[in-house]
Amino acid sequence: VGGADGYRLAIEASAVDALEVVRLADEVTAFRVAADMSNAARACAEALALFRGEGLFDASDAEWLGPHRAQLNGLRLRLFEERLAALMELGATGEVIGELEDLVAAHPMREGLSALLMTALYRDGRQADALAAYRTVRERLAEDLGLDPGPELQRLEQLVLQQDSLLDAPVRAPRRQQHSTGNVPALSSSIVGRDHDLAEIESMTAAHRFVTMVGPAGVGKTRLAIEVARRSSSADGAWFVRLDSARRATAVVEAVADALHANGASESSLIERLRGADLLVVLDNCEHVVEAAADVVVTLLSADPGVRVLATSQLPIGCDGETVYALRPLTPGDSVALFAARAADHGATIAGDGEATTTLEQVCRSLDGLPLAIELAAARTKSLSMQEILRRLDDRFSVLSDPTSRRPDRRRTLSAAIAWSYDLLFPDDQRGLWALACFDDGAPLDAVEHVLQALNVPPEAAVDVVSRLVDRSLVTFEAGRDGTARYRLLDSVRSFATQRLQDDGSADFAKRAHAEWFAASAALAADGGRGPGQAVHLAFARIERANIDAALEWASTNDPALGLQIANDLSWVWVVLGDGVAVHRVRAALAAAVAAGVASPYPRVLALLGLAWLEASAGDVAQGHAAVSEAISLLESDGDAYLDAKSKWYLAYVLSQQGRFPESLALLEESRPMFRELGYEWEQAASWVLTAHCAVAAGDPASAEAACREAERDLGRLPDPWLLVHTEAMLGAVAQTAHQFADACEHLGRAARDAGELGFAATEAYHLANLGRAQQQRGDIEAAADTLHRAVETARATADLRVAALARTRLSRVLREQGHLDAARTTLQLARDWYQASGGGDGSRLADYVAASMTSQFAAVDIERLEALLADAHEAGDIEIELLALDVLARVRADAGDLSAAGILLDKADSIMPAARHHVVESDRVDAVHARRIVG
Repeated sequence: VGGADGYRLAIEASAVDALEVVRLADEVTAFRVAADMSNAARACAEALALFRGEGLFDASDAEWLGPHRAQLNGLRLRLFEERLAALMELGATGEVIGELEDLVAAHPMREGLSALLMTALYRDGRQADALAAYRTVRERLAEDLGLDPGPELQRLEQLVLQQDSLLDAPVRAPRRQQHSTGNVPALSSSIVGRDHDLAEIESMTAAHRFVTMVGPAGVGKTRLAIEVARRSSSADGAWFVRLDSARRATAVVEAVADALHANGASESSLIERLRGADLLVVLDNCEHVVEAAADVVVTLLSADPGVRVLATSQLPIGCDGETVYALRPLTPGDSVALFAARAADHGATIAGDGEATTTLEQVCRSLDGLPLAIELAAARTKSLSMQEILRRLDDRFSVLSDPTSRRPDRRRTLSAAIAWSYDLLFPDDQRGLWALACFDDGAPLDAVEHVLQALNVPPEAAVDVVSRLVDRSLVTFEAGRDGTARYRLLDSVRSFATQRLQDDGSADFAKRAHAEWFAASAALAADGGRGPGQAVHLAFARIERANIDAALEWASTNDPALGLQIANDLSWVWVVLGDGVAVHRVRAALAAAVAAGVASPYPRVLALLGLAWLEASAGDVAQGHAAVSEAISLLESDGDAYLDAKSKWYLAYVLSQQGRFPESLALLEESRPMFRELGYEWEQAASWVLTAHCAVAAGDPASAEAACREAERDLGRLPDPWLLVHTEAMLGAVAQTAHQFADACEHLGRAARDAGELGFAATEAYHLANLGRAQQQRGDIEAAADTLHRAVETARATADLRVAALARTRLSRVLREQGHLDAARTTLQLARDWYQASGGGDGSRLADYVAASMTSQFAAVDIERLEALLADAHEAGDIEIELLALDVLARVRADAGDLSAAGILLDKADSIMPAARHHVVESDRVDAVHARRIVG
C-alpha cells in the first residue's frame, strides 16, 4: 500500500517465515523454562520445518542480508540443539545419536552439542563411546584453538567416568489411559503439510459438536480425519465409520451401528448405546448419502451431549449447528515436500539442483496440489524421470480434459492423473482394477481371482496382477490380525475403473461373477454356520456385508432366483449375528423372486421362515407371526416333512417372543421327533435349547435343566458354538435359581469364555456380569470383584454402556461388602449417572436400591423416594427389588426407634422371600439382619 513515505507490504508478521521462526524460538524458551518438553520439541520441529535450503538466499549476495542470515543460521542451530535436548528429556536416547553425531561433526566447536552426544551415548549403554566423543572434541579444540574444553564438558567427563546417577534418563510419568481406544485405523504413512489444518480441525471439534470437513476428491479428507480421531482425548475414544459402500439410508445406519457395536441398526439402539458416552464419531465419505447422513447426525447428537461428530464430504451435510471446514489443496511448498517424501518411500531421490526443483514444482502445479494425484505421480519415479513425468502429465491433461464439463478443474486433473497411471498398466492389470471396482468394500484375494477369471485373466496370473497394483499404489492392502488379506481401491480410482469396465462392455460378466462368488460363499455358510466352523462364516457375513448387499441388488434385477438363494443361505447366520437389517434383505429378495415368477414353494417357504425369526428377534412379533403363518399355509399343499418340522420350531420361537410359552413348548414337543426321524441332529439340538428357554420362563427349572442336558448330548456330536453358549448360559440360570452357585459359576464362566472366542464381546460382557453376581452369591467376593471389573471393561470396549451400568451396579454391591465404601459409591454413581441420562430401564431400580442401602448406613434416607422405589418395583413385578426395598425401610424405621413399623415391614419382606429366592439369598439381606437385631 502507498503512503507519504513510500510503499510497504500489507501482510501480517506471521506470514513471514523468518519472523515466525523467531516467534517460535521464543516459545521454545518459554516451554523449556516451564519444563514442558513435549511442547518445546513440537515448537522446535515446527520452526525447523520453515527452513528450506539456505536461509535468506539471494543471488546478488546483498551485504545488508548478511547479519540477518547469520542470525537465522545461528537460530537454526540453536533450535536443533533445543529439540534434541527436549527429546532426551522425554526419554529419547539411541534414536537421536545419529543426528547428534552429524551435528557435532559439522559444528565441532559447539560444546552444547558435544555434551548432548556424550549424554545420549552414556544413556544408551555406550560409556566408552561417550568418553571417546569427549576426547575427540578435546583434541579438536586443542588443535584448532589451543584451548581445553569448558568446565561443563569437563564435569560431564567426570560424571561419565563415575557413572553418576545424575546422567540417568529422567523417569516420565505414565500417560493417562483412555477409557476406550475406539476403532480408528492406523495411518500407513505420515501426513505432510497439514499441521495447520490439523490444529484448526482439532480446535473446531473441541468447540463445536458437529464439524464437516469438505473438499474435492483426493484432497486427503479421510487421512486427516483419521489423524484428528487418533489424537482425540474423548474418554470413550473415537469411532471411525466408513460410508463409501453405503447405498441407501438403512445402510448408513447399519454402518454406524456396526462400528459402534450397537445392538441393532435403528435410531433407538444408537441412542441407547451412546447415552452417557463421551466420544467422537467420524463419518467418512458422506457426499453420496447426504440426506441419510444428516438424519444419522441428528440421532447421534441427540443421544448425549458428550457425543461429537466429525464428517468428511464433498459438500456440507446441511444440519443445524453444522460447522464447516474447507480443506484446500496443498500449497506449492507442501506439494513439493509431499512428492519428495512419497518418492523416497519408493526408493527414489529427487535431485536438489535448480533444474530438478523447477521441474518438480511444475509437476506439482499440474497436479493442482491434490495429495492423491501427487502420490500417484511420485510412485512413477521408480521408472520415469521427472522430465518424463511432466511430459506425460501435460499430454494426458490435454487429451482427457473436458472443457464443457461443469465439474471443478481439480476433479478433471485428478481423472487425468488416474488415467495416466491406468494407461501405464498391462492389460491384465487394467482388468485387475475392473475386477476390484465390482466390490463395494474391498475384497479378499480369492474373490478378486474369481472375477478376474470372468474377465479372461488366467488364474495363475491373478496374484501377480494384484501385487503389481499394490506396488503402484492403485490398490491398498490391509492385513488382518488373523492373517487374512484384503484389497481396496481408492474411491476415485474405483469410479474411474468402473467407467472403463462399462465402456469395455464387460460389466455384466464381472457383476455376475461377483454375485456368484458370494452365492457360493453363502452356501458354505448355510451349513458351516451351524457347526464348529461357525466363527469363520459369521466373520464372512460381518466383513462382506456391503458386498453381499451389492450382490443382492444386482441379482434382484438380473437373477432374482440367485438373490433368493443368497438370502436363504445367510438367514440363519444373520440370526446368530443379531443383524436386524437382514429383515429387509430377505424381504426384498423374496419380493423380487415372486415378482419374477421364479420363487418355487421350497425356497419361498425357507425365506418366509427366515423372515419370521428375524422379524420376531428384531421386535416386530406381529410381522414374524404373519410370515410363519404364510409359510405354514404354503406347506399345506407341499407336504415336505422337513419344512413341516422346521415351521413348527420357528412358530414356537415366534410364540415365545409373545410370552405364549405353553404353546411354544407343545410345538417343540411335536417338532423334535420329526427332526430325529429325518436325521436332522442340529435342528433337534436347537429345539432343545429353545425348550430350555421357554421352560425357565414358564417357571419350570427342572424341565429346563433336562432340556439343556438333551441339547448338550446332541451338540456333543455336532458342536455349535452359538448353541453351546446359550446352553451353558441356560444351565447357569437354572443352577442359580436353585442356589447351586458353584454350578452356576461354572456354566456362566464357560458361556462368557465361549462368547469371547466367538467375537461376541457384548454377549461376553453380559455373561461376565451374570457370572460376577453368581460368584457373589456363592460367597467368593474377590473373584466376583475381578469378574465384574472385567465385565465393565469389556462392555465399555464395545460401547455397550447399558451392560457396563449393570456390571457397575453389581460391582458396587461387591465393593460395599468388601468394605470399600468410597469405591462403591463412586462406581455406583457412574452407573446411576448413565441410567439417569438414558431414562432408566433395566437395572436402574437395582442401582437406586443399592444407593438407598448404602445411604441408610451413614445418613438420613429420603423416605418418600424409597417408598416410591418400593411402589414402582411392586407395580413392575420386580420382586427382588420389592423385598430389598422393604428391608431398607425396616432398617430405617428400626434406627428411628419405630420398632412396630420395622417389624411389620420385616414380616412383609419375609412373606415374599420364598417367591424371590430365585434372585435373592439371605446374605443379600444385610438391612434385614440389622433391623432384626434392633427389633429383637
